[in-house]
Amino acid sequence: MEAATLEQWYALYGYAVHRRCVRLLQSEAEADDALHEVFLRAWRYAHTLEGEEPLPWLYRIADRHCVDLLRQRARHVSTEEVRAPAVDEPVAPGSSEQLHLFGQVLAACKDPVRDAAVLYYLDELTQDEVAESLGCSRKTVKERLARFKAVGLQLLTGGRRKRGTG
Repeated sequence: MEAATLEQWYALYGYAVHRRCVRLLQSEAEADDALHEVFLRAWRYAHTLEGEEPLPWLYRIADRHCVDLLRQRARHVSTEEVRAPAVDEPVAPGSSEQLHLFGQVLAACKDPVRDAAVLYYLDELTQDEVAESLGCSRKTVKERLARFKAVGLQLLTGGRRKRGTG
């Protein structure tokens, strides 16, 4: 990849990738670092792009990197430090608390479930669009989203799960 191409991508897509990292990590500082890591990885792995549009590819890199950070964060935070709201306690849609919980559930899910949840809940794609993006059936997307909700419910109700079981 030419340096000029990477600079062009940064100018065109850097803001969008940064916003995605902020939404996943709930931290401007961590998102700044994540943005740089995404573009370093894009430079390193540009040969894998193979005719794909750059923004979805950059988003996948950002998603994986941010979820890795969320998993690291979860390992270093004791359960007493993070208080999940009671199941019947309302959480404002789009609030930082809701996005924090979303990140916790993402960190507890396996990659296929996580990918479907990010596209559906964060990118607000339809189930059909998620299926097309992931190359699977709508039924599979529905099953993955149900699994995501089940992991979330289990985390909210205090059922401890091993990392990556969802």
